Amino acid sequence: MAHKENKLKYISFLMIPDNKNEPRTLKIKKSVLMLFLSGLLLIAALIFFGAATYWKVAEIALDYNRLEEENFKLRKSMATINELRQDLYSMKKMDQKIRASLDGYVSVVNSKDIDTTTISDLNFKKMTVEQEKTIFNSVPSIMPVEGFITRGFDASSLFTDPHLGMDIAAATGTPVKATADGVVVFSGWTDDGGYVLIIKHDFGFMSVYKHNECNLVSPLEKVMKGQVIALLGNTGKITSGAHLHFEIWRDNKPIDPIVYLEEIENNS
Repeated sequence: MAHKENKLKYISFLMIPDNKNEPRTLKIKKSVLMLFLSGLLLIAALIFFGAATYWKVAEIALDYNRLEEENFKLRKSMATINELRQDLYSMKKMDQKIRASLDGYVSVVNSKDIDTTTISDLNFKKMTVEQEKTIFNSVPSIMPVEGFITRGFDASSLFTDPHLGMDIAAATGTPVKATADGVVVFSGWTDDGGYVLIIKHDFGFMSVYKHNECNLVSPLEKVMKGQVIALLGNTGKITSGAHLHFEIWRDNKPIDPIVYLEEIENNS
């Protein structure tokens, strides 16, 4: 009968100390050692799987947060678009009302229709002293407010809307003066220009004053050259700070104000 080998039941570990003590032998059952190693492997596998699952969940959470943020921005953009659509509709309605109220005084023109006539065309040399006084009082010829010119007349811009006047920056509440004798044809509120004044002068001239803090004259009121008619402000949607937007029109066509003011000063 064949001799059967005894199965290995124990595993011995020989421990040799650094000192002179005798070596020791540690015997551990093979089944216990295998169970311990299996437990370590299981714990390592669980830790690895848990870490992988955590990072996967974290990535999903980050993606979800990004999607939520993008959805919030999208909803906010849609709300802004709806507000702009409502504002555009309101602006169109206000524009129609203003056009109706100013019918017969001012008409919107294209840049090719802009008047390039200067004040010298009025031929002052052929006028009497009284006639010269009348024309100078009726033509916008003085700065409407003391300040700094921040933007000039630009009717031919290819990238922005035409700027049919000049902007004069000054402190809020600075007096705004009538640039010539005339009659107030409009004094009221517009969405873009805030408090606006429009004065009709003789010889086909009109002057426009926008973004006022308040108007001090009423429609159909006669005003004199140099009279305080408003206080400078920052009202209306189309404004970036306290300033006066000033326009000069002649025969329903916009004119560069600085040209008239310079030439009148040279002739005075």
